[in-house]
Amino acid sequence: MPYHQLKCSFGELLVAWNDDEQVVYLDFGLDKTRLGRYLGKDSYEQAPLPETFAAAFEAYENGCPEAFDTVPCRLDVTDFQRRVLTALRTIPFGQTASYGQLARMIGSDKSARAVGGALNRNPIALIYPCHRIIGASGKMTGFASGIAHKEALLAHESGENI
Repeated sequence: MPYHQLKCSFGELLVAWNDDEQVVYLDFGLDKTRLGRYLGKDSYEQAPLPETFAAAFEAYENGCPEAFDTVPCRLDVTDFQRRVLTALRTIPFGQTASYGQLARMIGSDKSARAVGGALNRNPIALIYPCHRIIGASGKMTGFASGIAHKEALLAHESGENI
């Protein structure tokens, strides 16, 4: 499976895609251990980033809210996770919502913890922007790649790093 390591102003990313050029994995850091856990494979080969992906990352770097709207993705997740991740993409660029608000968005008012669990297993960070979810108190909480990355992304989207 092809993958590419990408350095951006807000951190280093590892992106993998299938033969149909659908993103199947995107996360912070350059360690392929998480990639293997998500995809269950151990055969990866570094490859140039497809032009459509490169253009999307550049647009995001430049503050374009729609940068990832046309990037094809393949989510191999449960139905519940798909509902959570699909709703997640409706949260506008640079804005945040709480776990409880996201639970209400999917019609499951009392499932904030389950929503958090689904976000923790998000295989395509950034495109499915789990960094936009914060605690009910407004506090930065839970981000598989670390709070510093979450803060960097929110700062970037608010225009602080563009």
